[in-house]
Amino acid sequence: MRIELFTVGDELLDGVVTNTHATTIGRALDDRGLSLDRVTTLRDDLPLLAREFAAAAARSDVCLITGGLGPTADDLTVDALAAAARVALVEDAQVWQDIVRIFGERTPAPQNRRQARIPEGGRALRSEVGTAPGIELRVGGCTFLAVPGVPREMSWHLDRHVLPAIDALGGDTTRRHTRTLRFVGIGESDLEVLVQSASLPAGVEIGYRTTMPENHVRLRGTDPEALQVAVDVLRAVTGDRFVSEDLDLVEAVLGQLRARGLTLGAAESCTGGLLGALITDVPGASSVFVGSIVSYADRVKAGVLGVDEAILADEGAVSEACAAAMARGARATLGCDIAVSITGIAGPDGGTPDKPVGTVCFGWQGPDLDRVQTRRYRGDRDRVRRMAAGHALDTIRRHLQRLP
Repeated sequence: MRIELFTVGDELLDGVVTNTHATTIGRALDDRGLSLDRVTTLRDDLPLLAREFAAAAARSDVCLITGGLGPTADDLTVDALAAAARVALVEDAQVWQDIVRIFGERTPAPQNRRQARIPEGGRALRSEVGTAPGIELRVGGCTFLAVPGVPREMSWHLDRHVLPAIDALGGDTTRRHTRTLRFVGIGESDLEVLVQSASLPAGVEIGYRTTMPENHVRLRGTDPEALQVAVDVLRAVTGDRFVSEDLDLVEAVLGQLRARGLTLGAAESCTGGLLGALITDVPGASSVFVGSIVSYADRVKAGVLGVDEAILADEGAVSEACAAAMARGARATLGCDIAVSITGIAGPDGGTPDKPVGTVCFGWQGPDLDRVQTRRYRGDRDRVRRMAAGHALDTIRRHLQRLP
């Protein structure tokens, strides 16, 4: 089934309003094993809209439209649909009654009558959340489904009218299934090399997505058994870089800690509390996460975490010796089973030839865990901080996997 989406409105192209409709609709279709073939954003221009709608009718099975159904003169979707179908506009008496009822004791403005117009041969999709109805219209071999652009109203129409209409059309589409694998500790390019080296079943489509610090591989296909084979193969070739299908890195670490009855604490310098924020974004994190000490200043590292001032003077705050002392201090101060520390130079300034921007030192302390490490990251301040927080957690994940 070929499905495309038009989002209509000058405000979308001028950056006045964030266009979220493609994401919302794309996810809803993906849950049904369907996908959008094309997404187009158009200005409030009647000839342009009519021309694009007519072209879509010749190439697609379903055309979704959001926006342009309001009462003002720049709301042109209904007019453009009628022009594309070469039919007249007629007033739907029931829609006008609905609009009058919504206004209650107030009298609708004359402009509101525009919202009762329906292209001849079309069907009004009555609304319970606004004055604008949706419209269903068949043009050639394509079914048009137009709904209001206000996000709350669009979502209501999507659930109430659009998705049921698509389900009813059926067609010859075969449901596609999706599996998403999450990986950490491997770049997108290196991940693709591993995937390409694997022998995956025919008919499995592969897509990639980066969301720091994770890289995702998305597998799609019509054969669930073939997808399972692909999942098994990729898990084997990627080893412990595979995190989960259902959980992100933070959720996976928290789940492992919870399963083992262990608690986690942190001492952060360059990440400034980012690690703690990522963890506490997950509901229920308090069952294993006791807290994070943001020791940005050296005097806090020494006074709160007990880092020897000689280390700070001789080795510096960005050193493995300092990271180790921070982790020990966090474990003792917070009373947690596992502690991780992060101290580094996130930039854009502060680097030296020996310790350039992007240098981050880590320390981990816990059961069978006494480790330090230095890594250097490329990119801006945000990327360095996010990659550092991800690595701190990923090392804990891998360590917990190795425990008996």
